[in-house]
Amino acid sequence: MRKIMCILLVLLLLLNLIVTYAMDDSVLTRLDAVELIQQLLPAKNSGYVFDDTDNAAVAYYRQKGIIQGAEDNAFMPESPMKTQDFLIMLKRALDVVRPDLFYNSADIFWHFDQNEISPYAQSQLAFLSSVGVYNNSGYIKPQSTISRGMAQYYINLAIYARDNLSGINDTIGYSKKPHVLVYHVIDEPREPNAYLYVFPSKFEEQIRYLYENGYTFLFPEEISLADRFEKPIIVTFDDGYRQTGTYALNILKKYQAKATLYMYTDAIDTPEYCSSTQLRQMSDSGIFRIYSHTCTHADLSTLTPQSIEKEFAQSNDIIYNITKREVTSVAYPFGFFNADVLKQAKRYYKNAFTVNKGNNTLYQLKRLTIDNQTDMQHFVKMVEY
Repeated sequence: MRKIMCILLVLLLLLNLIVTYAMDDSVLTRLDAVELIQQLLPAKNSGYVFDDTDNAAVAYYRQKGIIQGAEDNAFMPESPMKTQDFLIMLKRALDVVRPDLFYNSADIFWHFDQNEISPYAQSQLAFLSSVGVYNNSGYIKPQSTISRGMAQYYINLAIYARDNLSGINDTIGYSKKPHVLVYHVIDEPREPNAYLYVFPSKFEEQIRYLYENGYTFLFPEEISLADRFEKPIIVTFDDGYRQTGTYALNILKKYQAKATLYMYTDAIDTPEYCSSTQLRQMSDSGIFRIYSHTCTHADLSTLTPQSIEKEFAQSNDIIYNITKREVTSVAYPFGFFNADVLKQAKRYYKNAFTVNKGNNTLYQLKRLTIDNQTDMQHFVKMVEY
C-alpha cells in the first residue's frame, strides 16, 4: 500500500509540473530554445555566427552540431519551433553533455502519433524517450508549435537524466562476450567481391530475428554493459559503402537497431561510398555511430609507428568534423595488427575490433563476418548464447 501511495505521489507531482509549465503557453522561438538549452548545456566558447544573429550561444551550439540554419546562413531566431525540432535539439545537447548515456531500444516509449514524426527525427526522439525525457502522455504532437512552458518541462526531464542516470564506465569488466557482427554491402551481390554482399531482404530477416528474440543492440563503447543483458549484440559495417546509408539504415530504423559504421576516410564522397552528407545524416539519426577504419585502409601491421599514428589521428579528425561526435573505436583493416598497432590504438580509442583471431580483450575484439553465404539457420547458430 505504501509503495502504491509513493507512486501516486510521484505521478501527482509530475502532473503538477505539467500543469504549471503548460500555463506559460507563449510560442517558443528558436532563440528562446537556445536560452532554455543553456540550462542543460551551458554555452562556453563561441563559434561561426549566422548572418541574422551574433548571439554567442547560438554560435556555440552551431559549432557543436546542436542547431542548424537555412542554406543562406540564416538562423531565423524569431521563427516558432515545432515540438519534434526542439526535442532533436534537446537530444543532441544531451549527447554532448552526457556522451556516456545509454539509450536502450527496449525502453522506447511509443506514442499514438508516432507516425507523424518526420522520418529524419524518428530515431532521435525514440531514443530520447528511452531515458524518460518525453514519455508523459500518449501523444507528442510532433508537428505542432511547442509552447515555452512545455519546452521547460522537457528541459527539466533532460536535466534529471543528465544528473541521475548511470552512464557507461569503460573501466568496468565484463564476463559475457557479446556477439559482434560485421557486414560490408547490403545489396544484391555482384562481382567483384560478391561474397561481401548481403541481400537487403536477408539482412532485414536477420535484424528482425534479433529484434523479435530479445537481443539488446549495443554500440562499441557500451560493451562494458554486456553482463546486464541476456543477449547483447553489436552490429557493425566496414568500409562505408553508400548502401549502408540507404538500404541498411532504413532497415535498422524499422527495428530501432543500433549499429556502427567503420569508415575509411579516403573513400568519403567517392562514387561507391558514403558522402559526408550521408554520414552526418546517419550519425544524426541516432541509429549509427561513425568510427574509424583508418584513412587509407592499409594493412597497419606493415606501417611505421608514425604512419599508424597518422592513420588514426587524421581519420578521427575527418569523422569528428562531419559528425561532431568523438571517435572512440577503430576496426583494423583486414583485421591485421601487431604490437605497434595495439600501442597506438590504446592512445586513440577505447576499444578496437578485428575480423581475425583475437583474444577478446578491448583492443582485440573478434567479429563474426556475415556474407551472402550466411543462411538463416547458420545465422541463428552464430548468434546463439
